Amino acid sequence: MRRLRVSENGRFLVRADGSPFFALADTAWEIAWRLDRGEVDRYIRRRQRQKFNTIAIVAFSGEKGGCANAYGDSPFLRTNGDRYDPLRPVTTPGDRPGHPEEYDYWDHLEYVIDAAGSAGMYVILLPAWGNCTAGGYGNGAPSDEIIFDVDKARRYGRWIGNRFRSKTNLLWMLGGDRSAVYGPRDYRPVFRAMAAGIAAGVGGPTGRNSRTDFSTTLMSYHPQKWAPNSSEWFHNDPWLAFNSIQDQPKDQVPAVEHDWGLRPPKPTWLFEGGYEHRQDRYNDWHIRYQSYQTVFAGGFGVTYGNMYLYNFPGAGDKRKKSGDAAAPAKWEASLDDPGAGQMQYLLKLMASLTDEQFLDRVPDPSLIDGDAGAMEIGEGVRSNRLQATRGRRGDYAMVYSANGRAIRVRMERLAGPAMAAFWFDPRSGKWWRQGRAFGDRTPFQEGVPSGPGPGAGVREFDPPGEPAGGNDWVLMLGLGK
Repeated sequence: MRRLRVSENGRFLVRADGSPFFALADTAWEIAWRLDRGEVDRYIRRRQRQKFNTIAIVAFSGEKGGCANAYGDSPFLRTNGDRYDPLRPVTTPGDRPGHPEEYDYWDHLEYVIDAAGSAGMYVILLPAWGNCTAGGYGNGAPSDEIIFDVDKARRYGRWIGNRFRSKTNLLWMLGGDRSAVYGPRDYRPVFRAMAAGIAAGVGGPTGRNSRTDFSTTLMSYHPQKWAPNSSEWFHNDPWLAFNSIQDQPKDQVPAVEHDWGLRPPKPTWLFEGGYEHRQDRYNDWHIRYQSYQTVFAGGFGVTYGNMYLYNFPGAGDKRKKSGDAAAPAKWEASLDDPGAGQMQYLLKLMASLTDEQFLDRVPDPSLIDGDAGAMEIGEGVRSNRLQATRGRRGDYAMVYSANGRAIRVRMERLAGPAMAAFWFDPRSGKWWRQGRAFGDRTPFQEGVPSGPGPGAGVREFDPPGEPAGGNDWVLMLGLGK
């Protein structure tokens, strides 16, 4: 696999040849220490079949007392009681599985990265969870779990960057569900030091007076929800290649729109939103609407999460339950939950665009005539929002209706003289025409007047079915068929 990079216009991720990469990620936070090699293989194969092309993982557990992986190996030696010493990683000569004297914790983490790469998947690696750097959740208070200062963060970053410098399917994510600043507590120098260390480790030795080269790394920052996102502290930092947000539905679209408006332009996305089964209130519909809304608002991809999967309950002797009585005893039972299976249809929709159309895409709420609706109604589990995106030249547009209510489009904002209209079903990945499903893109209407010429104006499109939660649809408009 070749490393990804940021597109020339600063809005998306692209492959080495310049073709667009739509990141469809899954949060597999604790896979490095919960699963053995066979379980890793089963997880990767299933997600590959579901068209996920990225997984997000953490290098080690930052909880007090630390962690041993499925083979009983620990990542670091300990100092000061139960605290890990991040400058003393436990490594052994050789890496043969089945030979405990050779196969160490970091060899197993490398196996996870390589297994994903063999399946054509990228890995977003958090070198440490936020509690190791920024203290307690919500207030950043000092705690016994903090093991990094500026010096240790830079030295560990250089070590882990060098350890995995050959892995071309790696993206890096600092933070870890923490803010970088909590009032007078400013942890930005520590995160910046870790970023510089990683870049130095990946890029190789640099001269004493040379500037750190971040060109060989793609890095971002994973913030805390209901708090400032990565752009608040790091947008202008040279190490931050793209922005990431963690929010719930009412905040997601404004957060993406905010990042889109910043200069210089950098890609942004919903890296962590509401998880399927969260508090037994988030089902597949909620997963869909937060995903389509944030992508259409300008996100370059999206990340899926499942409350019954990210910590792999039932794996190994050190099992960790979700805390929910409804949770299955084994993580594998949740691999085929509806929301996970339906994420691939968003990827399919974006892949239906040409490379040029994909890289030319912009959000455009002004396409909607009238009320765009609310991002959420009630307790954050419903939406009737309309979200629109289009090609910069107006050669196509897509509008997502979260509950299937009618869509009024200002056709004069698009290219003319006429467009074809299509319905896309996010639940099945099918195209609809007169009550029938089609695997290939099939218009339900052609010759819809568009552009500045006569007859364009406002055109209303009524999705199939009655407006209701779960009856979401995408309207696509395009020149020709």
